[in-house]
Amino acid sequence: MGDSPFHNRPEEWDLYNPLVGSSMLELGNKKNGDLVYKTFFRAMGFKHTSIDMNGLDGALKMDLREPLNLGTFDMVTNIGTSEHVSENDFEGQIACWKNIVDACDEGSVLICGTPAPGAWRHHGTWYPYPVFFEELASLNGFEIEKIYEIRQGTNRAAVMARLVRKDLSPFAMPGIGIYKNVR
Repeated sequence: MGDSPFHNRPEEWDLYNPLVGSSMLELGNKKNGDLVYKTFFRAMGFKHTSIDMNGLDGALKMDLREPLNLGTFDMVTNIGTSEHVSENDFEGQIACWKNIVDACDEGSVLICGTPAPGAWRHHGTWYPYPVFFEELASLNGFEIEKIYEIRQGTNRAAVMARLVRKDLSPFAMPGIGIYKNVR
């Protein structure tokens, strides 16, 4: 994978495959060392939009607690971002997940990698269990293609999910399966 930001992240790359369509929304300004995801996907021909509160690495400076109004995308990625949104206010998590779902059209792929509950103790606040993604899919017209947990050392684990939007059900927040990490 040469200059790919996935050269040492095969489990994450597995979620992206197969790539779908030509447009991608990335939550965060994802990097692996000096390799910026935006640069990689643009070189592959994707119309790539990234958003982050910091506005770095070409990301639009936006708050996921506010409506994005960016339209829909063929692929939407949330790798290590949603757990940082709205540390003390669950309403901010609801707004974040609504933005994620609203950015997906029928046929869109949603890629998520979030800290597993009990792991990454000092990394973000909101950690979804696999059942969160199962309910998110059920309530919002998605089909789960992949869902699994990966270990990343002794104290780190992540829940990885790939979902495909099958119908445009109105957004509904899962009532189960999200853990508030107490730091």
